[in-house]
Amino acid sequence: MRKAKMVSMILKPYLFIAPAFVFLGSFTLFPVLHTFYLGFFRWGVLSPEPVFIGLENYREAVASPVFWQVWRNTLLYSACTVVGTVVLGLLLALLANNERLKGHAFFRTSLFYPHMLPWAVAAMVWMWMFQPRRGLINNLFGLRIDWLRSATYALPALIIVAIWKGTGFNFLLFLSGLQGIPKEFYEAAELETNSWWHKFRYITWPMLSPTTFVVLLLAIIGSFQSVDLVYIMTQGGPANRTNVIIHYIYQQGIASWRLGYGSALSFLLFAILLALTVVYLVSMEKKVHYER
Repeated sequence: MRKAKMVSMILKPYLFIAPAFVFLGSFTLFPVLHTFYLGFFRWGVLSPEPVFIGLENYREAVASPVFWQVWRNTLLYSACTVVGTVVLGLLLALLANNERLKGHAFFRTSLFYPHMLPWAVAAMVWMWMFQPRRGLINNLFGLRIDWLRSATYALPALIIVAIWKGTGFNFLLFLSGLQGIPKEFYEAAELETNSWWHKFRYITWPMLSPTTFVVLLLAIIGSFQSVDLVYIMTQGGPANRTNVIIHYIYQQGIASWRLGYGSALSFLLFAILLALTVVYLVSMEKKVHYER
């Protein structure tokens, strides 16, 4: 009887978390392993039945100039959007957290509103703004640039839209973190200095490190998974100048019906994101201050 109770006590915690593990295994672990498995096969329109080809899909990806161009586009897009949304989000949060600022509610709502718009709506609005003849951007600055068809300006145009759309979410997270910092720290600091920079450096920034840690991680992962703007605004053109990895996977795996090659590309993206996440967690976790 006692052994049965002991076994029940040991198993009981695992029964509580079992549904979560079942969900995780069914919708995360199994798809990843199945994608890895399909990456070793040629499977598509020309090969209705999967044919085992080993590492051929991975060799084709590494040997493809388009693959490397897509990754350059993705890294540039990711770096610019992460830096832009995080820095702007922090600066705007510092401004909105100022008690002297009038119209807090309107200011905060207006900054967060772009994030609430669906990506498709934001893309359609900015496509009109980027029109070469009737677009607001060209008419406002006296330009004659065909933004979305230009090999030079198409990717910067997408980056501008992504920063405008994504800043509001980071702004909200930073504002929440700022409002969680005890005011007593600033009141004590005022006995020593009135310098805004010193207060930010020695109080705000260390106390905001947990929020910054999360914001950067979400921004990096989200930037690599971005596809909506590219699909709607440029379709990866001109000449793959705006093609990013997720859209390239869609083109190869779904549009061209090369499921094996698309699976290999998908697993490569998963492996790279996993490595980046692990490196980021290991290197940045020690710099986070959780004490309040």
